[in-house]
Amino acid sequence: MKQSGTPSAADKYSCAAVLAQSHERTAEDQENVACIKPGPRPALRTDNNQLTPEARALKARTPIPLPDWCYQESPSGWWLMRTEACSISSWILDVYERPTNKLVGQMTYLQADLIATDSTLSAWNHQVAISMTSGWGLGLGTSLSGTGSCSGACTTEDIDFPKQAVKLDNAPFGYVVVNSTISAAGATGTGKTTVTYEFTNPKWTIPIAPVSSTPPMKTRCDNAVPGKNSVGCVFPDYVPVNVVSKTGLYPNYARHLKDAQASGLPGAYPDGPPLHRLVDEAKQTANRNTACPQAANGGYPRPTGFSCDEYPFASSREGAAQATPPYPGRTFGWCQIAALPSGSGAKGWSACMIPADENTAAGRDDLNNFYKSNRVIDKDAFFVWIVD
Repeated sequence: MKQSGTPSAADKYSCAAVLAQSHERTAEDQENVACIKPGPRPALRTDNNQLTPEARALKARTPIPLPDWCYQESPSGWWLMRTEACSISSWILDVYERPTNKLVGQMTYLQADLIATDSTLSAWNHQVAISMTSGWGLGLGTSLSGTGSCSGACTTEDIDFPKQAVKLDNAPFGYVVVNSTISAAGATGTGKTTVTYEFTNPKWTIPIAPVSSTPPMKTRCDNAVPGKNSVGCVFPDYVPVNVVSKTGLYPNYARHLKDAQASGLPGAYPDGPPLHRLVDEAKQTANRNTACPQAANGGYPRPTGFSCDEYPFASSREGAAQATPPYPGRTFGWCQIAALPSGSGAKGWSACMIPADENTAAGRDDLNNFYKSNRVIDKDAFFVWIVD
């Protein structure tokens, strides 16, 4: 997960701005005015990491469920993964009698935003749900409705935010569905959604201004993933992680990557500098030829049934041939490459002989599928996490 910005109140509907507009009136001219201010950071988990009653109520009421990690992280702002982003913020609606500025009603609520993209679709969805946590006086009897929009390389496809009552036992919600305008091969574009909602109450003489929720990060849609030939959308601010198990389908491949990272080479999750995608096929070939030259070209002999694996990957900008001047290679005692020394440090590359079938499958079925499912395009950063 990655944090991306914090929620804030807009001046146009803040209580300070509303009350600053107060002017002299007689008793016969009294009116009620509502305003909104940020509430305290919501406590969504108890000391033993269980959901609080307010969080349980929100979870039960939200139409499209928020991911579980949202209840842990989002109270401090927007948090995101590669295809999901969420925020749970706390707000207070106050109702004042004017000209006395006497507080005559209140409603507290949680605003839950969820933006869901799909790496295989050109559309994405932004949902806003409102969960009332308390209320009294003229804060009760309030209704909610809204609308939505998008900016950037997108068009609004569907808006559904009808008028709904705000009560303790429900969570009125609405959403906007937008579609990317990206289509051409190799094209990329970004957009942002905004969901705007408005509270109304027949007892308020002056209605409250609409509230807009726009995420701080952009959604990127592209048709630029090699071998994909379709449009999909992700959050580029989140750096994806390729998880490879030492006890999974590719144990020798995982062992080489683990040793290479342990020797200081980049890409290790979570503390190392990331790798970056390279899609230029000629440069990929240069990386392979540098790290794993064929024996016929003065390179390393391949033991029967083995092939040469390189790290950082040939499909990364940290590959063996990309540095100028080139950095030296390294290997490890079990890798069957006598021509390379051991080594350490962040500069350079490593090579290792691993079973040929495993090497082919790891590149085809693991790394390439990771690129496609996370829409890792040219220059995108990514990590590799080796687990037991």
